[in-house]
Amino acid sequence: MVDTKGSEGTRDSFAAVLASIRPKTDIELADGLTKLIEAVKTTGKPGSLSVRFDVKLVDGGGTAVIVNDRIAMKLPEKNREGSIAYIGDGNKLQRTDPTAMPLFADEDIRSTPDYADPRTGEIKEIPNA
Repeated sequence: MVDTKGSEGTRDSFAAVLASIRPKTDIELADGLTKLIEAVKTTGKPGSLSVRFDVKLVDGGGTAVIVNDRIAMKLPEKNREGSIAYIGDGNKLQRTDPTAMPLFADEDIRSTPDYADPRTGEIKEIPNA
């Protein structure tokens, strides 16, 4: 283990203790941090990663403890664009405003007159002109 000198004597680093007691937790935290950084970069919003350790005695006054960990990650979410919809008959949503008058009749938009070029819409010759 890695030792560091503190004011109260020699201490092991937290990473070394974590790796020896909960060997997969440090790997999960590193992976979680990578995911969190990617999500923060993508959304531009903050996120968080936290770990909690619960420690309890195995027996009433002994020297053994059980250490459990809980990793919680709050990834930022992307903003989703809203879309406009109108309420139609029977309270069903639709893309067109049922109270608005159409600019063109459907047949005006979908069909090209015989005297116009269908590819360009250019008028070739107007009949009876």
